Amino acid sequence: MANSHARTTLAFIQKRKNIPETITLDGTNLTIPEVLAVSIEPKLKVNIDKESLEELEANAAYLKKKLEKGLVVYGINTGFGGSADVRSWEFEDVQKALIRHVNAGMGRFFPTDKVRAAMVTRANCLSKAYSGVRSEVVTNLTDLINTDIAPEVPLRGSVSASGDLMPLSYIAAAIIGRKDLKVSKGGKIMSCPEALAEAGITPVVLGPKEGLAIINADSFSAGFSAPTLYDANLLLLLTQVCTGLSIEALEGRTESFHPLIHSCLPHIGQKEIASNMLSILEDSKLAITTLDMNLPDKYGFLKQDRYSLRSSAQWLGSVAETLNESCRRITIELNSANDNPIIDHRTDKILHGANFQGETMSIAMDQTRQALGICGKLQFAQFSEVVNEKLNFGLPPNLSGCDINVDFGFKGCDTAMASYMSELDHFVNPMSNHVLSAETHNQSINSMALVSARFTSEAVEILQMMTANLLLLTAQAVDLRHIRNIVLKEIETLTQEYPDLATTLDKIEWYDLLFSSKKKTAQETAVRSVGEQFAAKDRLSKRLSDLYSSACDGKVDASKQMGQGTMKMYNFIRQYLNIPFYCGQHGIDSWLRKILESIQSREIENVLEEIFTPILNIDDINGKM
Repeated sequence: MANSHARTTLAFIQKRKNIPETITLDGTNLTIPEVLAVSIEPKLKVNIDKESLEELEANAAYLKKKLEKGLVVYGINTGFGGSADVRSWEFEDVQKALIRHVNAGMGRFFPTDKVRAAMVTRANCLSKAYSGVRSEVVTNLTDLINTDIAPEVPLRGSVSASGDLMPLSYIAAAIIGRKDLKVSKGGKIMSCPEALAEAGITPVVLGPKEGLAIINADSFSAGFSAPTLYDANLLLLLTQVCTGLSIEALEGRTESFHPLIHSCLPHIGQKEIASNMLSILEDSKLAITTLDMNLPDKYGFLKQDRYSLRSSAQWLGSVAETLNESCRRITIELNSANDNPIIDHRTDKILHGANFQGETMSIAMDQTRQALGICGKLQFAQFSEVVNEKLNFGLPPNLSGCDINVDFGFKGCDTAMASYMSELDHFVNPMSNHVLSAETHNQSINSMALVSARFTSEAVEILQMMTANLLLLTAQAVDLRHIRNIVLKEIETLTQEYPDLATTLDKIEWYDLLFSSKKKTAQETAVRSVGEQFAAKDRLSKRLSDLYSSACDGKVDASKQMGQGTMKMYNFIRQYLNIPFYCGQHGIDSWLRKILESIQSREIENVLEEIFTPILNIDDINGKM
């Protein structure tokens, strides 16, 4: 599976972990992990490739010659958009007027990391030298990045059709040193001129086309989308691991992932997910690994798993393919000349077009968001089954780890999961079809790509919360399944010695024997039918008491019963994050926050590498994007 989703995602992880101290931009090779790295790591430096600098100068000189010959070019000696019917040869004034009229934003601002992502993306696209800008304009932009200066950019106002005009215009305003513009420098808010002076950066006077070249593109959408898509890819891997944990919690079957099934419906993503699941569950003693046809039939028991387990490969397969395609599209956008007009000194052509129309990104982000919603639906279904004693095949109500009469375990998480899913359902709705005519009907169709990317970022955050919820729940469920197996084994051994106990013990839930505050009464009831057989009573009482104490002390370790992949995630939660088995200690919100933080900080990448690298048998995936 050379182009598998897991391989792509692991390549992203390794790329981000091995980012050099300086990233060189040439307009061709910027990657999604590099955009993420620049966005969140102010110490990283960015420069422009030497050959690109030379091409930029040649490109700007070519445009200058054409203008000296009297050529009229849109956005240079014309008005803008629907006002392109006017003419002016005051080039600098035209560019100033452009930035001035588009600086019309208000309200909340983008986070600084998202602005940095847009800045490095725009610098890279300009480095292709098809935009008519001098090298000093692009190096000024990289100087801002390298000195950790980012303008305050209003969150709303872009239709992503003539590019992201409004948000990019604030980056242009920073380049020219707009006096009343506020910027962040090293996290401190100050005026733009003050920040530039402190950093030793001279504001640029924009020449012909240069203001338009900065803002008439969809680089804000592309830059914003890259980190969002990176995290979306991690969430698909996590959803697969959650599925494996759910299968073990519910004593599910690996038969659902048998290669024969998926060779009969050979969608690429479906086959990949099925193969991954078999590897994640390899060596599991909690999942049923024997084909059903080779097992004795049990009347009254489901013959096959419910859909959230059995059809998970078919359900997630399309998500894998969708995210791969979104990565391909966004990577193209990161490395394209996407402004207007296109100026090519190489072929002596100046062409008026519309590469700023971000519809490809809008649909890519819509589909990514839909894919996240699909992951959420699966997680919600799995959570609902694992937590419900009517569906979870013998686990306690709400997965309580103590007396179910006074403790309600994960009931609050169950309610929260419904809230998260409902909100995610809302964000999954597409943005690309909500189009209105703008700017005197010149922008009669527009992509809304940046809004779609923003909504996708919201969807990522919600699914991260759902994933944290499900990881904590399934770790508890796997422990309970393991404990249940121990208790049932103990009861089986005891009833072999004292057969009369069987009828009574069958009437008592194993968790009532173990966790209930009245368990002594329950145990005494169980042995009363055999008269003076105090040995049975003492043995049962001591064994269950020791087992319960061990569970609450974190000494019951289910990992040896788990699959190769699920075991690693379980150990990450129990050992690395130091989150114990829940037995009524306190509210579980602090544990949820720990898991969520590990996801949002991407610390959880380490265990995902441990799980998926052996699956793919990769020796060196670094750089294979």
